[in-house]
Amino acid sequence: MYTEFFHLKEMPFSIAPDPRFFFMSDRHKEALTHLTYGLQGAGGFIMLTGEVGTGKTTVSRALIQELTYTTVVGYIHNPAVSELELLATLCDEFKLDYDQHNLSLKVLFDLLHYFLLDNCQQDKACVVIIDEAQLLSTTALEQLRLLTNLDVEHKKLLHIVLIGQPELQQKLKLPELRQLAQRITARYHLLPLTELELASYVAYRLSIASGNPGLFSRKILKLIHRHTAGLPRLVNLVCDKALYYAFKTRDDKITSQHVKAAVTAVAITTPVKANNNAQSLAALAVTVCLGLVITGFQFGLFNFVEDDSATTPVDKVTPIIATTNAEILLARASNDVMSDKALFSDIKSARQRSAATQFLYKEWGYDIALNDATCRNAQHANLRCLQRQGNYAQLVQYNLPAVVRLLDNLGEGYYATLLSITPLGVELQLSSSHLLVSQAWFERYWSGDFTLFWTAPSRFENSLKQHDKGELIRWLDHNVSAALGENALSGTRFDWPLLKKVMRFQKQSGLTADGIVGPQTMITVVHYADSTVPKLNIATHLAEDK
Repeated sequence: MYTEFFHLKEMPFSIAPDPRFFFMSDRHKEALTHLTYGLQGAGGFIMLTGEVGTGKTTVSRALIQELTYTTVVGYIHNPAVSELELLATLCDEFKLDYDQHNLSLKVLFDLLHYFLLDNCQQDKACVVIIDEAQLLSTTALEQLRLLTNLDVEHKKLLHIVLIGQPELQQKLKLPELRQLAQRITARYHLLPLTELELASYVAYRLSIASGNPGLFSRKILKLIHRHTAGLPRLVNLVCDKALYYAFKTRDDKITSQHVKAAVTAVAITTPVKANNNAQSLAALAVTVCLGLVITGFQFGLFNFVEDDSATTPVDKVTPIIATTNAEILLARASNDVMSDKALFSDIKSARQRSAATQFLYKEWGYDIALNDATCRNAQHANLRCLQRQGNYAQLVQYNLPAVVRLLDNLGEGYYATLLSITPLGVELQLSSSHLLVSQAWFERYWSGDFTLFWTAPSRFENSLKQHDKGELIRWLDHNVSAALGENALSGTRFDWPLLKKVMRFQKQSGLTADGIVGPQTMITVVHYADSTVPKLNIATHLAEDK
């Protein structure tokens, strides 16, 4: 092969796990730091998520190496099993004997309980690491939660590290898993490598194999990043193939032709948009953000002359009288009254949209670092980002949380997160302040710009229309029919009957009845199909909190 030609002592880009080749980028180190920190707590769940090939397994292996001899570790590679099989797998990992002819949840649960108690008495910690955790069933996850109930003197006997793809975060938003979600004491979402990190990654692996880092020029590394989006697994595949093609043509350096041939060979059909804006990912610790409710008084929101002697603010928020319903609406906020000074500070810190976008990610279940809170990074959370200019009615029609751009009296913009629209008013998150303002006030100061996240089946591109074919058409038919209370047509072709059905759905939903399923129609269909999607509707918020 190419190793002798390039004077390498071994293949530097093998995808086979090898601790010597583990490269810890800044974001991998941050992930490891926060997982380690989570294990130092009283117990419960820790979660690491990321797209396929971002290096989650690398972090988990590094975590195991960090653990001391006083920690007993169980590692589950395939969690797509029943709850009974899951407990049996845990017993196998901990080398516990059990009668395979007398299996029950109680027998295995008790066996694990005794084992955990015994380890606790020996001052040993027990950690279970579950890879591909998005494959766990809800019943299996609930069984894991029950295991974390076991404690001694307020100390949990078991830590569970869940490692999975972004779908895991969505699964944990299910109502039946809310108790488990509340027990996640640390979480981290791992993003792909930046261009700079990719260059360091390639150089590191070449150095381990005694190779020349100059094999890949800066221009070539940029091209590789463009095609792989910084996913380490894809980087390995492309670099390996590129070296092979360079060997075949007897070139001592990698060229763009070699990279393009490698990309074709590993079946990357189109370049993935690189995450150029992503910086190092910070802690994704579980934090309850308690806002401040503005109730029963007026204050100068846009008067930037901080004069305590002023008796009449230049502009005022419409007063909201505190009622029982208002308290329900903002039950997660504190009842403290905020000062003008605090509000001025929040407005000044909201000049950039990143803080508001960070809150938008939280509405979708993702705790993400401020520098990573961008529209571009939504793709790494299986979300789509939509930026629009419109009026209030159009904003309400989307029925999704959004980042909105507001204007002060000087015409300068700042950003807030729109959380809900209710008969009581418009609920906003402005930096650290939780506000409830009237619709009239919102329409007066809103610029019309908004950004929202939405989700759709992975095969959906820009639109679905008559004569399209495929399983996505069956999905569309099923969900539109359910929303209309009609029987599904059960076909995979967007024919005339389905076109008429889509038009009825659009008309019922207040959309333009053109029969074309574009982003707005798809967003509305998903509202019916997926109850976990965050909505502006207050009734939905209250139902989920009960």
